[in-house]
Amino acid sequence: MYQVTDDSTQHGLNTPHGLGTPHRFPQNNNTTTPVDFFKMVALLYPTGRAWNLPENGKFAAMHAGINLSLVQMALDAAASIDATFPDNVNFDSGDADLWEYRYGIPFNASLTLQQRMANIYQAMAFPQNILGRQSPSYIEAMLRQAGFDVRVYQNMFFDGGGNLYQKTPAEVLGTVVGTTQLRFIAPQTQLGAQTQLGGASYQLIANSEKPEQYNLGGNLWPTFFIAGNTISTIANISAFRQTEFRRLVLKLKPAHTVAFLIVNFT
Repeated sequence: MYQVTDDSTQHGLNTPHGLGTPHRFPQNNNTTTPVDFFKMVALLYPTGRAWNLPENGKFAAMHAGINLSLVQMALDAAASIDATFPDNVNFDSGDADLWEYRYGIPFNASLTLQQRMANIYQAMAFPQNILGRQSPSYIEAMLRQAGFDVRVYQNMFFDGGGNLYQKTPAEVLGTVVGTTQLRFIAPQTQLGAQTQLGGASYQLIANSEKPEQYNLGGNLWPTFFIAGNTISTIANISAFRQTEFRRLVLKLKPAHTVAFLIVNFT
């Protein structure tokens, strides 16, 4: 059986085709050099004395000049790809500045380059026209991918008779005994920044990236919770990332919903 060697070419009579055919781009190192291109060119020429490429010959010198342009083109292409996707060691802070500007990600000097790259990658991965993108699991996945250690919980609970009801943040945090449904609270109830319900302190996100007050109109059905590993556990987020976190929640959540934050911004 024919064995492919370094001297084999794609024009050899018995050279096999497929993955092992020796006219693929050189893959024996992680660099693109004139030597790599010269080896590739040598494989493309037919066999025979007319196409011989002796070392330091005129034919080889001509290709050495041509390869300078090819190498620069390949390096420029690789650099463009590296600067476009935040998934490689060549993606630097200048690239991060540009992509944060393009995606409207607020600059945060306290973040490492790896954290900034994770935020940019999350923004790039945000899908278009996918109906499932506003599900609780998707919102949670995107928040965690951006570096926020939080969980998302629907405001859906069932009593002993199988009836659906919702809870206030105070009930979730255990500061109110018993079940209180918001339909029994005054329709003009205001819930907002640092609202106290039975001693429970929390915030919400409805329409603004800044702490706000919002009139729920007597309904809890459009609300959900963002908390820690359990719905009653307080999550911790850096205060330096509060605006970034709120802005991302606004981007991810359905417009008519309100997020209760069981979160400490420290």
